[in-house]
Amino acid sequence: MSIRWSRQLRSESDLLAGRESSFFAASFGTLFDALFAALVFFCLIPCADFSRAEGRDLAGQPPESALSAGDPGPTPAEVTGLACSPTYDETLDYLRKVADTCSHVEVSSFGVSQEGRPLPLVLVRDRAQLTTDGSRIKPVVLIIAGIHSGEIDGNDAVQLLLRDIARGREPDILANLDLLIVPIFNVDGHARRSPHHRFTQVGPANGFGTRRNAQRLDLNRDFTKLASPECRALVRLASQFQPDIFLDLHTNDGFDYQYDLLFGGFPDPTLPGRRDELVRERLVPFVVQAMAAEGVLAHPLAYPRNELDLTAGLATYGIAPHLATGYFETRQAISMLSESHPYIPYPRRVRATFEFVKAVLHFAARNRIEIVETIGQARRTALSWALEPGRHAIALGCEADPERSHPILWLGKAMQVVKSPVTGSSYAKYAQTPVTYEVPFFDRLVPKGTADMPRGYLIEKAWGDVAARLRDHCIRVETLREPFAGEVEVHRVTQVEFYRAPRQGHHPIESIEFAVTTERRTFPEGSYWVPLDQPAGLTAMQLLEPRAPEGYLVWNAFDTIFERGIITEPWALEENALRMLADPATRADYEAALRDSAFAVDANARLEFFFARTPYDEEEQNLYPVFRLMQAEGPVTGE
Repeated sequence: MSIRWSRQLRSESDLLAGRESSFFAASFGTLFDALFAALVFFCLIPCADFSRAEGRDLAGQPPESALSAGDPGPTPAEVTGLACSPTYDETLDYLRKVADTCSHVEVSSFGVSQEGRPLPLVLVRDRAQLTTDGSRIKPVVLIIAGIHSGEIDGNDAVQLLLRDIARGREPDILANLDLLIVPIFNVDGHARRSPHHRFTQVGPANGFGTRRNAQRLDLNRDFTKLASPECRALVRLASQFQPDIFLDLHTNDGFDYQYDLLFGGFPDPTLPGRRDELVRERLVPFVVQAMAAEGVLAHPLAYPRNELDLTAGLATYGIAPHLATGYFETRQAISMLSESHPYIPYPRRVRATFEFVKAVLHFAARNRIEIVETIGQARRTALSWALEPGRHAIALGCEADPERSHPILWLGKAMQVVKSPVTGSSYAKYAQTPVTYEVPFFDRLVPKGTADMPRGYLIEKAWGDVAARLRDHCIRVETLREPFAGEVEVHRVTQVEFYRAPRQGHHPIESIEFAVTTERRTFPEGSYWVPLDQPAGLTAMQLLEPRAPEGYLVWNAFDTIFERGIITEPWALEENALRMLADPATRADYEAALRDSAFAVDANARLEFFFARTPYDEEEQNLYPVFRLMQAEGPVTGE
């Protein structure tokens, strides 16, 4: 999809009325806090090389227009002293002012929400540096705010950034980066404002939106199944621009601490390239130090391993591809999440998020060449891995390694374990007394599971709806023009359990087991071929691998394979069982199965034991209709 840019902007009321439009696409901490931040920083990463982190590869002089920039005036939140956050219309009005005063800022939209609201997009770039051959000379940074619209300080933070860019205060960012900014992603949730959508959050004073969109979907759980128009639009946008850095701006929940903001996102250790070194050893310490210099306490993402006992340590967040940051990890971007502190005043929260975004962008501007080369090399290597099927194990989700930690000083709050007089349960109760804890930090990632990268996937002809879903991810799906025969891995489901309670409007698979064989199969004309030597190849793995924890199989795309097509009358099953018990081997197996107490009390399971030993079967029942091709030579489709 190509994007048409326009600086013309209209209000939500105009747009929703169907009028034609070209809209497209605090306080800081005390000095004592800052000193503590510096102490934590040097304890956390004692060997950081700041001479490198400061960068050596600025693009040169800022654009001339940046030196004579205009002034869009204060942001809507600034007018209220950062106490309130603007509405959708107020946000659009301010974005228009920024675009009117700065020629490097373009305002548009990249899709519409479930209720028809345009999804606002701001593009910041120096037009004079655009290449004509499509080559990349600057990192592309995609920033989204308000995916959970109750956590809306990111919108106010990016408006502060745009204000400074328009005023000419950020020439290095403009000279060295291209920015794609989505100030409000969950626009329908944002329209449902109330002070009661987050139980313990402080501000903004004029209320805030909901976590879920108009369909009652959590957009930050929708990046594999793409059930929402919002996520489908964002994936199309990202596929067009291929961002090198992705920032997802949130507000936290849960335990209390002294930090204004937690941030991070360590890369998948099974993927190629040097992203982990770049993020862990240079970007993270740079951000902590830069924010401390502005009086903002920040720390890499962490949560208690035991909420009632902080001495058990803290762990970093894992990687899951149905989350926005996990999804962009499959595209090998530097993918980072920020979580501002929900219990601090709203002005302080906005400032913390603002300083976080600036720190990441300053690092990227100062290291632009290395970032472009590092991300580019990682992506090229992943393409080459697909041509070596079976040689590279790819993580299917990651979690904190429970065996690897290092001690840190954690700036927490005094906590006591209280037994509830209401429920009898124990919970952690925090006081406002600052306490420094020495705790182990488990910040290394390990795979939850792995799969050897195949050459690609063959999908049976009947599953065209799955092929269409893959294309929503901008994954190349080819159609066989002639039959293809090859050795493939075949997965047959032997056991499956579904969640009873709904999740995201589904009852996804909770646990599943397979029998795996290698077979030579012929796929007729019209079958689908998904090669992995393509930009979205790693994404395709997370969607099509049979054991992928957030893949299409788990999210019910293939549920009909579990349904029996043969009608079985109870009386006939009972008579069949009696006949089969005459066979000594069958009787012995049956009596052994009866030693399982769950089996023994389940009459249907008993009858199924015998039916499974009859010739009455459908080959396609429980057969996963996606096959892993493990040979180097794939189909030739001409596409």
